[in-house]
Amino acid sequence: MYGGGGGTVAPGGLVEVRTAVIGPTVRRVRHRHRRPRLSLRLRGTELRVGIARTAIVNAVSVGSAGLGGVLAARSLGPAPRGEYAAIMTWFGTLLMVGQLGQTAAVAYHVAREPRRAADHLATSRNIMLVTGLLAIGAGLVAAPMLGRHHGEAVWGYRLVFLTCLPTFVGASYTFALLATRLALWNLVRISQPLAYLAVLGLLYLTGGLTLTTLVWTLCLTMVAQTVLAYALCRRHGLAGGRGRADLARPLLRYGVSQVTAAVPTTLTGRLDQLVLSMAVAPAALGHYAVATSVTNLALPLVGAVGSVVYPRIASHTMSAQGALALQRRAVWTSAVLSAVLLLAVAASAPWVVPSVFGAGFRGAVLLIWLLSPGTALLACGMVCADLLRGHGRPLAVARAQGISAVAVAVLLAVLLPTMGLPGAALASTVAAGVALILMLRALPGRSAVADGGVVDSLVEPRARTETAARTSA
Repeated sequence: MYGGGGGTVAPGGLVEVRTAVIGPTVRRVRHRHRRPRLSLRLRGTELRVGIARTAIVNAVSVGSAGLGGVLAARSLGPAPRGEYAAIMTWFGTLLMVGQLGQTAAVAYHVAREPRRAADHLATSRNIMLVTGLLAIGAGLVAAPMLGRHHGEAVWGYRLVFLTCLPTFVGASYTFALLATRLALWNLVRISQPLAYLAVLGLLYLTGGLTLTTLVWTLCLTMVAQTVLAYALCRRHGLAGGRGRADLARPLLRYGVSQVTAAVPTTLTGRLDQLVLSMAVAPAALGHYAVATSVTNLALPLVGAVGSVVYPRIASHTMSAQGALALQRRAVWTSAVLSAVLLLAVAASAPWVVPSVFGAGFRGAVLLIWLLSPGTALLACGMVCADLLRGHGRPLAVARAQGISAVAVAVLLAVLLPTMGLPGAALASTVAAGVALILMLRALPGRSAVADGGVVDSLVEPRARTETAARTSA
């Protein structure tokens, strides 16, 4: 989601982007009118500013979504709120699978090959058109079963599944901005939750907030977000490329590696709600959804660390020593920040939940206490996953999350029948801890570091080959 500078393309102008660093963006360019070359070395101040700005945008985004959730809970009550939570859980799962990891793939390849950014984006967009249509078909078939043949819920599922196509395409445009103009990426991200909250507030004040209008608001604001992302990419020279078969393979390879990590990650983070959506009453799921939404308030703040560091590492413009130092700072920052935030959430829950959501949600307090440790571990794991992806090692994330997914499935099977909702919370906490430990062990840094270059331990085999080829050239 910020900033940055330099490298705009005038109509008819010739620009060759040599390298790009995301952050506040610093670029070397060769233009008809030569510009002074800027240093590519990252300064600590730039990193802190980038993280702080992204964290602010994340906080506003989550705050908007959280306030919208409060309005929905007060208007709908526990049962319809639980139905909406189930719709959002299944919609999010379909987005994660159907996007084939293109959010990470397009950001990674645009950061590594800025001269071919428009073609990478066009190729990713074409992939998303195909998968978006397939996702719509699968979602429409499954809607009656997921909605338990309840008319309003079934139509809610149908609406969100129809939104898959524009949302998939919009993801490619949005994450191309992550790799080039962080400020615009933040602008696109924050536009949807703010618009969503504004419309929800109007519906709440006029008494028109129902499950159906809630879903319509979500879908329309997501389509508007896609339009904004496209307009910004077109304005800054990222749109207008050509889809290329030779680019589809690396995009799909990286994206599928990302999906192999994202599927178990989603299972780890959402399997509890997916199972509860089929196993417990909507009111009970409503309590669990509120507890999850409250504890998850910390995730975007901590996740800002990974959002800023990931494309910087992926660009391979830093020395190995600099990359490892940046990695260590990111891990420690995420650990401290997540611990502080979740302690504050847990301590304030007994009076915040009844005051904000209503007395009917008082049962969510215990769940917040049980979920808080796991959410802190999950937040640190998100940053570690971004670091591994930046090093070109999404399969390491996949392995860690796959083992974690197995753990959460086994624990849910054992604990849910005997402990109920607290058992689901405990299962998700243990699984998040397993994933974090495995990803910390997979991070590079144990082998010797050669000054001035990227050591072999920093990248997957294919990324090592590409780095060596660039060095020899």
